Amino acid sequence: MSVGALSASVLATHGDDFHKGVEKLLEVWQGLHCDQVFHADRGSVASQLLRWARAFTLGWAGASPPKSLLDNSPLGELLLEHVDFDRLNDIVGHCALKAFAITASSYETGRAVTFYRSGRDIIPWTRARRIGRRCRLSARHVMASSALPLVFPAIALDGVYYGDGALREHAPLSAAIHLGCDNIVTIGARDGKPDAPAEKPDAPYPSVGDLGGQMLDILFNDNMDADIERLTRINDTLEQLSETARQEARLRPIGITSITPSRDIRVIAGEHADELPGPVKTVIGAMGAMKAPFVLPSYLTFEPGYVNALIDLGYKDAMTGIDGLLAATVSSD
Repeated sequence: MSVGALSASVLATHGDDFHKGVEKLLEVWQGLHCDQVFHADRGSVASQLLRWARAFTLGWAGASPPKSLLDNSPLGELLLEHVDFDRLNDIVGHCALKAFAITASSYETGRAVTFYRSGRDIIPWTRARRIGRRCRLSARHVMASSALPLVFPAIALDGVYYGDGALREHAPLSAAIHLGCDNIVTIGARDGKPDAPAEKPDAPYPSVGDLGGQMLDILFNDNMDADIERLTRINDTLEQLSETARQEARLRPIGITSITPSRDIRVIAGEHADELPGPVKTVIGAMGAMKAPFVLPSYLTFEPGYVNALIDLGYKDAMTGIDGLLAATVSSD
């Protein structure tokens, strides 16, 4: 699940009362369980697996596979319970919340589409493999943004199917810049340290779970890291230019503050892997992912022990970088 889209939607619903939004967000996450995000019971998981098996063996006879490995329809119910999208759309531009955006990837065009709401007259943009589209936002936009390929089903918006926004968003900071941000705060999902090489030269062949986990890591982390580096280089270049040259280049410096975990989240996921529902553990184990580095479980564990460990880590890391966060807030005002 794209935690950013869910968290941002909850906060945006209370864009006129940030403290209330944070309290609500904490309430949502601390009470979360896997079965509120996807069907995790034995019957549902077994049904999906049987449909896959039937498609593999009887595909020639017309048997079709399920749309995804897991059914995340409970996420839609969770969103409608905690996010008032009518209120969200109406308050944008009329309070501290100046704009709100959700990005999803079109399976038809191969583009990252940023669906946005803004209090300013921002012209929809078109760039290589990414566009901006003004609209009223809904729970389906969040569902589309969080539709992990193969894991969760694609979502249709205006007759076009979409998947997770990270699939095609090679410049994840661009939407915020187009919407007028002068200072950006990013929250990373990895500690930024490269993995140590294997101690044994004869490492086992990577399992399907290993490959799937690494693909998710690439989608969610590598593009963000690369875009932060790109923005930093542009800022450094702009510092060397005169004001006239900056205006001619049609570029402006953008402040960037990044918070990265001080501890590897995958290690924390491994410590709480037993919290996963039994049927889900069975499936992930069959894929060879219920072992270190626990990449796939780190994306699919929505249980109190793991979630609260991440909340505690996030609070600690935010307080460590509080000076930078306050400076970004003050300069934004």
